[in-house]
Amino acid sequence: MAPSSVDSVSPTSPVLEAALAQVFTGLTRAGSELELLTACGPLFRALAPSGVELLDDGGGRLARWAPEGRAPLDAGPALDAQELRWRQGPVYVADVATDPRCDAARGALQAAGVAATAIVPLRCDVLDVVGAVRLDFAEPRQFGADERDALVVIANGLATFLVARRHLLRQREALRALERERTTLHTILDHLPVGVFLAEAGTGKVLLVNHRGVEMLGRGVDPNARTDNYQEVYQCMRVGSDEVMPAEDLPLVQTLTSGEPSQGAMDILRPGGDRISIEVSAAPLRDGDGAMFAAVVAFSDVTERNRVEAERTAYRDELIRAQAQALAERSTPLVPLGDGVVAMPIVGTLDRERADQIVEVLLAGCAARKARVAILDVTGVPHADTAVAGALLRAAAAVRLLGVEPILTGIRPDVARALVALHVDLKGLVTLSTLQDGIFHATGQRRH
Repeated sequence: MAPSSVDSVSPTSPVLEAALAQVFTGLTRAGSELELLTACGPLFRALAPSGVELLDDGGGRLARWAPEGRAPLDAGPALDAQELRWRQGPVYVADVATDPRCDAARGALQAAGVAATAIVPLRCDVLDVVGAVRLDFAEPRQFGADERDALVVIANGLATFLVARRHLLRQREALRALERERTTLHTILDHLPVGVFLAEAGTGKVLLVNHRGVEMLGRGVDPNARTDNYQEVYQCMRVGSDEVMPAEDLPLVQTLTSGEPSQGAMDILRPGGDRISIEVSAAPLRDGDGAMFAAVVAFSDVTERNRVEAERTAYRDELIRAQAQALAERSTPLVPLGDGVVAMPIVGTLDRERADQIVEVLLAGCAARKARVAILDVTGVPHADTAVAGALLRAAAAVRLLGVEPILTGIRPDVARALVALHVDLKGLVTLSTLQDGIFHATGQRRH
């Protein structure tokens, strides 16, 4: 069958001109490959194809269009677009029945009702082919110059908008990926057991405070916070002091200023009036070129840890003091005063073990120094009970056996009352108020 030119459109056809105008208006609104083809509907209706396919750069179908009320001709794989070399330029088959390029697929094409076809590459520039548009016709036809020009124009328009759409899709996917990353980052940050604080380099503007950070600080992102007033906005105090920490001492400000990591500690006065202690570590954030664009701070609440450490320190100091006191109490020196007089200051509590120690030291000292008088000074004994009374009496009796006169000094009123209440018999034992009185007594006795 000879090709027909009945359906050709004149270059000056107002129908074609109007169709092209509508096409480009519709292309600007298209949101998918099918909508791109649908936008070209006015031109397709002017050319009257039985079906139109939008192909990707590998020849695969992206979308398909047909006139209202008709199913598109489905030549599908029957016509190998690659064999027609459409990448090198538009391919126009006026009559499938006679064109040798269709020899291999003629039967399938005719069975599908395709009598003529046109394949025009979609170029976004001279060399880059991004796909093709294919029009199938149920009748053979001559493709006039005007139709060919119109198809090339529309193909270029399709290419432009197809590339733009692909670029837009890539941008949207990139934005979705960024949003996923942002959501992931925020989720991670909000589940960290430490506070995180992010500030912009240059301005010092607070960009982010995570959930734990808000809990600790009692405040979140403050739009008025800057490097020169962080300490006022977030009530940063020196540790254990009511002095506001100067801005230049804040680790965040130091990092924003120097670009180097910084660490420190401070107290935070929270809005409710309570106070916490935090440890802070700041570090710079840099872009691919090494320029610092922000600084991040991680901080931990160490209030409870500091309290425990303070209690531990206080306990240790108390233990050391008690041990020192115990050592002092256990150490009961015998002090020689000359001329056969010795004195033993007794400090601390007395028990059976220490009483035995006192007697042992006292006897050994008196024998070694040939003492006549031994003064037992109990000024440092805090209280009296049967153990104290027994210890004093044993010590006095022991030195008497050596011929040494015992003198008891430093008995306070409360100790005296306790000894009386215990019915302690101190007969034969010289008792004086002070150690000095005892020394005078011992010296005076020697002089007579």
